[in-house]
Amino acid sequence: MSKTAIITTRVEPELKANADQILSQLGMTTAQAISMFLKQIELNRGLPFTPRLPPQTANDHKPFEVETFNLGSDIMPDRDELYSERGQ
Repeated sequence: MSKTAIITTRVEPELKANADQILSQLGMTTAQAISMFLKQIELNRGLPFTPRLPPQTANDHKPFEVETFNLGSDIMPDRDELYSERGQ
């Protein structure tokens, strides 16, 4: 079967360069790797892997959310007033 279909896509240059380097070490071109990927999709009738998010680590931070509340007064005392009430 002759190869006549063309796939054109845009990816980040750094991603492509990194992938090209790894594929080269494996002895294949990017085009060969893409053909293998598409063949696996055909054989598996879906993606050849389970898409999922990476596991969370202790260093992962959730987005910061700002919550406001009202203590029943729209007037906020200044810092000196707050500390004077504490005796400081």
